[in-house]
Amino acid sequence: MNNKKGFTLTEILLAVMIVGIIGVALAALTTAASRESGVGRSKVLLRNNLSIALRVLRRDVQQSTRVLYVRGGLGSSLGTSAVPLLMLGKNVDQDGNTIEGLTASYVTYCFVRGAKATTSSGATVLPSGSYDGGIIYRIESNTESWTDNVPSCSTSDQWLNNVKYIQGVDPESSSATEYPSPYFHVKGFSGTYNVKSATSSEDKEALRLNLGSVLEVNLVTELPSNPVVNDVTEEIFLLPNGFQFQK
Repeated sequence: MNNKKGFTLTEILLAVMIVGIIGVALAALTTAASRESGVGRSKVLLRNNLSIALRVLRRDVQQSTRVLYVRGGLGSSLGTSAVPLLMLGKNVDQDGNTIEGLTASYVTYCFVRGAKATTSSGATVLPSGSYDGGIIYRIESNTESWTDNVPSCSTSDQWLNNVKYIQGVDPESSSATEYPSPYFHVKGFSGTYNVKSATSSEDKEALRLNLGSVLEVNLVTELPSNPVVNDVTEEIFLLPNGFQFQK
């Protein structure tokens, strides 16, 4: 009799099962590696966009001679209309008047809150009440534009996109509960700083005395992807003239 050996059905099923387990594991590793690679590319993109935007802001601050408006925290009842964050005056004095012999220029940064309250997986954007997809616009003009003592905003030139809005108030306030973003704040001055809110010489002098020369900026950019990708920056800017023009 010929003694021909072969695989039994049990051995074949066991081999198929082992190959299947290895295949599933390899597929999972490949998917995870691809996801991590995508997350890495997205984080690099967010960081590059932030770096470019901050270079522009740093240049504007260095060239400014007067801060005319700083919003501080945006609060918890923000709609989707454009909201001014910061207004800088170039070649203007401490009262906001054009310096003799020079041409004034005004730069305003305005924020439009996004409407993305959920991620691509359907999860809620955290913390509760936050939104993704916001845009900050940068408007530069030779004309000083105000509406009811608040800087006028337009949505023509994007400065930074994918900006996350987080409800919150100024951290220096006793009612602060969350990390505010976007946040433009003058160190040493609580709440909104606005040259238009002072009409008398005494009020203007009080503003000058209370106003520091340090501008704090907090920004969070976020993609509502799965997984969520974000980047956070906290920058401190020193104004060259301490918010006051020295002749």
